[in-house]
Amino acid sequence: MAFIETQPAYKIYPFDRGWRIISYVIKSLFNRTHTAACWWFNKGQGRVARARWQGKLVLYCAYVVMIGMALAGGFQYVPAMILIVLFVAIQPILLSLWAVVCLLAIVILAFCTLVYSRLYRIFFRCPDCHKEMDIPTFICPRCATEHTRLWPSIYGILAHRCKACNTKLPTLRLKIPGLKVIERDKLRRICPHCRVQINAGIGTGTNIHIPIIGGPSTGKSNYIVMATKDFKQLYENTYQHKITFTDSKHEQRFNESLRRLLSGLELVKTPDMIAHAYNLKIQSPKSPVPKLAYIYDIAGEVYFSSKDTQMQEYYKYIDGIIFVIDPFAIPHYAHSHQTEIHRYQSFIRPSSLDIMETYERMFQMFEESVGLRKGKRFPHPIAIVVTKVDALNLEQEIGAWAARNLRLQDPTLTEDDAIHILVRNFLCKHGLDHFVRDAEMQFSKVRYFSCSALGRMPGQFNRLPFVPVRVANPLIWLLSSTRAITAQKVVTVALGPQVMPPIAVR
Repeated sequence: MAFIETQPAYKIYPFDRGWRIISYVIKSLFNRTHTAACWWFNKGQGRVARARWQGKLVLYCAYVVMIGMALAGGFQYVPAMILIVLFVAIQPILLSLWAVVCLLAIVILAFCTLVYSRLYRIFFRCPDCHKEMDIPTFICPRCATEHTRLWPSIYGILAHRCKACNTKLPTLRLKIPGLKVIERDKLRRICPHCRVQINAGIGTGTNIHIPIIGGPSTGKSNYIVMATKDFKQLYENTYQHKITFTDSKHEQRFNESLRRLLSGLELVKTPDMIAHAYNLKIQSPKSPVPKLAYIYDIAGEVYFSSKDTQMQEYYKYIDGIIFVIDPFAIPHYAHSHQTEIHRYQSFIRPSSLDIMETYERMFQMFEESVGLRKGKRFPHPIAIVVTKVDALNLEQEIGAWAARNLRLQDPTLTEDDAIHILVRNFLCKHGLDHFVRDAEMQFSKVRYFSCSALGRMPGQFNRLPFVPVRVANPLIWLLSSTRAITAQKVVTVALGPQVMPPIAVR
């Protein structure tokens, strides 16, 4: 996109009207002077015409008067020419100096904005089509004219004046004292690529992009809502963060989903093959700039084919990944518990997509989008989360109970550290050692978690609220790893061979 683009706004005086007024003044002043001179000429000639029949003396006097009026008319051109010469000489100098000052102000503001946005990683990205934009298209509130470059430019430093309705539109988010304009955050804006209206929070904070990746029926939607709820409650009540939704539609959708879960009903399956992010604005009491988290939820069917996976353009901006694993989709574990799984099939609903296939498609898209030199690992943190631990006593195997037993053997471990070790052991034990090996070879920050988004298996007649278990831990670890929040005693433990089964090479 071009930095300067023709806008439906008036240009600043030294870039447009100031130069046009020179020719206007020359033409106008000459015409007015000529009109005044002609008045004197005509008046003198009229006197002579009337004196022709009044005798020679009267005629002589009339000629004297006519000559005087002719001289008076002629002298009209002298000051006019002097004024024109002075104006033509001085006006370009003043306009040039004025233009230089304006350009200097524009360059300074543009440089400061660029440095500020790069320093805090603030960019405009559409949560619907996922494309990056230089700036949204702003809509004039009075005439609905579209302004595609509403920033300091030759159309205005602090505000642009709409040509269609003369409304002043601010170019900066700052509130300028004495400048009577509508605040820019109150202007309606749309994405220049997909034309969808975007919320005012886009572009106001450091962007953090987190996709929730997993096959169908892994419980991603349930997880996102419950994890967001627990995260908000913890960091607002305990750490005095301000966490809000930048889009009222996102907040409404979240509240509706939460009400459904608190009524004992699971969420409806995500149908969209193109991910739509909801935005969470995280304001730390010590941070000068908020963090804007883009949380992506997408149907697990996307990972059935590479074509659908490649449609996910948000991979270009990923800061961290939450990879969700349904334990009942692990072939070895499913085979050893096939009787129990078959009995609770309608409640457990195992994912139908192979875990390794999901990971490989995700990694292929990630590699193509981000790019990495050979032999290097991705610096992006990845949280590998085993869900549905409320079923088949998995909580006793990779949950808090098992973690307590492990901590008795090693008191230096925290509960999160112990679960990290237990989940990794669990995956290796049940045939996903190659998955663990690939993840740890390809990503420099890997952390394992177990949780339950519902806290119990859903029942047809059970309308008690779902109570999640440890759903916020992966999200908190990921946000702290991306510096969206301050880590609260999140410790990464080196993996020791005494507690880890060896990874078989296949």
